[in-house]
Amino acid sequence: MVLLKGEKVHLRPLEPEDMKDFFYSLNNPEAVGEFDAFGITEWSEVEKLFKESKDAHEFTILIIEENMEKSKIGLAVHYLSHPIMRNIEIGFQIWNPKERSKGYATEAVKLLVEYLFLTKNIQRIQATTHVSNKPAQRVLEKCGFTREGQLREALFTNGEFHDFYIYGITRKEWKR
Repeated sequence: MVLLKGEKVHLRPLEPEDMKDFFYSLNNPEAVGEFDAFGITEWSEVEKLFKESKDAHEFTILIIEENMEKSKIGLAVHYLSHPIMRNIEIGFQIWNPKERSKGYATEAVKLLVEYLFLTKNIQRIQATTHVSNKPAQRVLEKCGFTREGQLREALFTNGEFHDFYIYGITRKEWKR
């Protein structure tokens, strides 16, 4: 079932038949890239994700598929990061380095932002990215996000803590 469709990609909910691809992508250093930490390391955690009920703070995971080949190329996520302030945080990943820099992530983020502002009672959407992840920063900026600040020593990967930038877009900015 396609949830959101653009010219290059479409986004759809993660289905049980995606479990093996999802597990592989999150445990493949090339897919995760140098800027993120591995999220799920055991098969049992993937199975648990599909069996347990979700609450409002858990991730909603969408598969990004390329329209022409119908191939799975990445994922986009969103979750309520602050229930009182009604902030939603998003993330995105293109798994195969050969599929990066083709506009897929930009289109996926634009589709997701539009969907969230049209369907959720939220005022802002935010995202974080490693300070050295220039491609992700360009995606967010192309989608109207503003760099709002720096989170010092926010994520532990590869034996050390790394700084991240926080980006945001408000409903008012999105409507322009």
